[in-house]
Amino acid sequence: MDALLADDPVQLGPYRLTGRLGGGGMGQVYAGVSPAGRRVAVKVIRPEYAADVEFRARFAREVEAARAVGGFHTAQVVDADTDAELPWLATAFVDGPPLSQVVAELGPLHASVVRTLGAGLAEGLAAIHARGLVHRDLKPGNIIMAGDGPRIIDFGVARAEGTDPLTAEGTPVGTFAFMAPEQVHGDPSGPPSDVFALGCVLVHAATGRSPFDAATVPAIVHRVLTEAPVLDRVPPGLRPVAQACLVKDPAARPTAEQALAMLRAAPASQGVPRRALLMGAAGAAGMAVVLGGPGLLLLPGDKQQAAAPAASPSPSDSSGQPLLAGPRFPRAMRFDATGTAFVAAADDGAVWHFALPSRKSTNVLHLTIPKYEQATLLSPDLKLLARAEEKAVRLYSADTGSPTGAITGFPQNVVAMAFSPNGRILAVAAGGPGKIQIADPATGRITATYRVVIRNDHVGVLAYTPDGRTLVASNNNDTLLLDAASGRTLHTLIGSRANALAVSPDSRTVAVGGVDGNIQLVETVTGRITATLGHEAQFTGAGMVYSMAFTPDGTALVSANVAPGSATVRMWNLATHQITRTFPDSNYPVAISPDGRTLAAPRYSGTDGGIQLWTLK
Repeated sequence: MDALLADDPVQLGPYRLTGRLGGGGMGQVYAGVSPAGRRVAVKVIRPEYAADVEFRARFAREVEAARAVGGFHTAQVVDADTDAELPWLATAFVDGPPLSQVVAELGPLHASVVRTLGAGLAEGLAAIHARGLVHRDLKPGNIIMAGDGPRIIDFGVARAEGTDPLTAEGTPVGTFAFMAPEQVHGDPSGPPSDVFALGCVLVHAATGRSPFDAATVPAIVHRVLTEAPVLDRVPPGLRPVAQACLVKDPAARPTAEQALAMLRAAPASQGVPRRALLMGAAGAAGMAVVLGGPGLLLLPGDKQQAAAPAASPSPSDSSGQPLLAGPRFPRAMRFDATGTAFVAAADDGAVWHFALPSRKSTNVLHLTIPKYEQATLLSPDLKLLARAEEKAVRLYSADTGSPTGAITGFPQNVVAMAFSPNGRILAVAAGGPGKIQIADPATGRITATYRVVIRNDHVGVLAYTPDGRTLVASNNNDTLLLDAASGRTLHTLIGSRANALAVSPDSRTVAVGGVDGNIQLVETVTGRITATLGHEAQFTGAGMVYSMAFTPDGTALVSANVAPGSATVRMWNLATHQITRTFPDSNYPVAISPDGRTLAAPRYSGTDGGIQLWTLK
């Protein structure tokens, strides 16, 4: 628990606040005591959201949902005032860490613990569903590991089954790494969506990673929609129930009750770690994990080691286009300023250097992939490679692969980064509420913190304009245009649901690639939307926009759209707003050479990778 800050309230209703417990998407959670001295947790909407009718309605819905389920599976509601100037909710204090903290500090949990955890969660979901509710955001951070079993918390996005959600139609609600395919598409979600999330939580607890773990949010979404879950490190006894929960088709998943039965029937795991101790309470210092009766205290030494990445086979060119053979699922690509060199950093930790036009690899580096890799970025001069991991950014020389430094101290996992045009500044969004931190890559020092107001709090995409004056920050709700020097918000685009950003060479236009497959063109000076590329009739099944790039003359834009089972890159004429060319079987990210003659895009089909080079002129 952290101390109260100077601007924090000291009293809400009859409850005296004693410290900070954490922050959520809508508000801050405080520790408090009742007039009789009972410990409570008090969640309060932040002042910037309190005037928003939608957020008040969402908060009131959370209160009613938590009350309906009761205290055995959730933190019991003891009091609330949804009409207060700062609406608040008080629950009984549940002593225990969130599952996310347990796994982060102890590593993957023993199969016996995961089995008992899963049974408790399945029972809780069954109770939630029996009352006609859907949680819609089950994840490790919303699970408290209490002494008598797990508690499911944060009903901020829960809703009654069959009712209209408060969010815009087609807007994904939840956390992508634990979100069912139908939620990613913005389709109606029901109890099967919670069961899918349960499968993700089981895998996370057993392995330390999501079953759809990837370097970026777009990559996670792609894997949720199109790829099988990674279950190779899940204990054999738990694998069948995880596999059943993670089926893409909601109708084919088990119910929460059926998942509970499968967990109860799963064979008991043998070989409990020697240092596992029977405990009767959740001790904060030792991080005891006690679930449904006698529990297990897992010590830090019980962590499992991640398997080394498999070697990448050499791909063959089946597209008819020139191919850069070698890179497997690249996540960062860039031409040099002369267009005679090309660098690609891949998911497997390899950094490839190519000489053009010969297409021969001149250097291949193999880096150690951080455990919690979230994003990969090459500096404009191709000298640095930034890799994000849990609460840190690691910097490497892109020429030698040698570590050059690190930027640490972020409150949560790093999810988005952007180099300034001169490469001297790195903007970082680390999942914290409304926070972007500005760092110096040369020293690793954080030089400024920008606090912004954006729905859902977490900034998921960042981009600088080429002139360095504007920083664009966005997520799947809104887009902000910020003064790059001060962090002051210049314009806010409500409902501009970005999955990717690109800025024109003259810095006048921002392309906002949406989760709906459409692209908004926005004036940086006025914040005005000047055009929308794509229409529903034209884009049925087009999937999300994952990456974009302007041509050097600013007359065209290329965009990579990924849908279940397919990926296509399209070129848009910015004068007519029409598609002038398509590049099939082409994945994200995309890059265009400085002379505008060549488009680089990874090949989508197959498992051996490779980057296709398409001639534009």
